[in-house]
Amino acid sequence: MSSFLITGASSGIGAATALALDAAGHQVFAGVEDPGDGRQALSSASPRLRRVVLDVTSTASIDAAVQEITTQLAGQGLDGVVGNAGIAVAGPIELLPLDDLRRQLEVNVIGQVAVTQATLPLIRRASGRVILVSSIGGRVASQFAGAYYASKHALEAIGDALREELDPEGIAVVLIEPSVISTPIWAKAITSLDDLMASGSPQLERYRDRLLAFRESLRSADAHGKSPQAVADAIEQALTVERPDARYVVGGAGKVLTALRPLVPDRLADKLAEHTAKP
Repeated sequence: MSSFLITGASSGIGAATALALDAAGHQVFAGVEDPGDGRQALSSASPRLRRVVLDVTSTASIDAAVQEITTQLAGQGLDGVVGNAGIAVAGPIELLPLDDLRRQLEVNVIGQVAVTQATLPLIRRASGRVILVSSIGGRVASQFAGAYYASKHALEAIGDALREELDPEGIAVVLIEPSVISTPIWAKAITSLDDLMASGSPQLERYRDRLLAFRESLRSADAHGKSPQAVADAIEQALTVERPDARYVVGGAGKVLTALRPLVPDRLADKLAEHTAKP
């Protein structure tokens, strides 16, 4: 039986991954931000699964969670950590509150690095793996999701550097790059976008029509995106196969986009994005 920690496991991709690994017989530590989070989403898990309070933006919370996991492992190492916790902030860069941008980067980038740093001693003990849940948005970007894409671009760079740094020790670092997945993150992004559009800023009018179209794309992603289970399957593979790939792109649209984007001139891509902006 292997042991794995998943951050952001109260819903969406994190919950699906926790349940999949639990069903496969592994010891799962499901990181949740608040004590009550994830009760319903993880209710079908076996008694082995342990919800652990883990706010990736709080050093004290991370330290307490790692201490709890260390005690539970009773001298054993951690076979894998899955950095999945994330948020999505939406809006034009010109009008984006800087505190929202800081929060975006704090959760999606700094938080994942902090958890990785804190768990590496346990990972080393088991010759485990580090999985970072990025996005195809880590390789391409378009309007109104610039903050989110920036966080994923940063995570791609960190994943690449960390992979090289840990490779001599035999510790695999893997980036997971989902395309459009149906998760609660998009509903939360819609809420932040609605707050921005209700601010009454006069500069907002120049963006309003495109923002409304973008809002609809967020709603469509939430309602019709690929199941989180597809990402959970890729994460499980990355954690358990003998030699994992450096990257796993999840979803046919993502595979096509990442293959074609280098071939499309930037200006043409910009024109296409004016009408097809999606998360």
